[in-house]
Amino acid sequence: MNLESFAIGIVTMVVFFLAIVTVVGILKVTALAKDVLKLKRRLEDDERELSRDINMVEQTISNQIAHTERKIYDAIEANHRHDISYTDSRIDKLIDTYFDFEKFKKKQILKD
Repeated sequence: MNLESFAIGIVTMVVFFLAIVTVVGILKVTALAKDVLKLKRRLEDDERELSRDINMVEQTISNQIAHTERKIYDAIEANHRHDISYTDSRIDKLIDTYFDFEKFKKKQILKD
């Protein structure tokens, strides 16, 4: 009986130890599962934030490109207007010179 009591005591201790290890393992797995869910949510939040930041950067770059395009177009238009104005003034001066020359020729012809 003494040996049987000893064996039952050992088996009880082993079963009790296994029960404790099982409970501790389950608690750790549950805690790790919660941590995984928290990390998953944080990762999703970070992904959304990163996506939003990328969209903002894209929009900023797009706006800067559009602004630069407008500035370049305006500069080209200003140069074009200046060139036309300059050409018109040169043509007007040439025409005036021509008519002055023609008047001078007529005066010379009338004098002679």
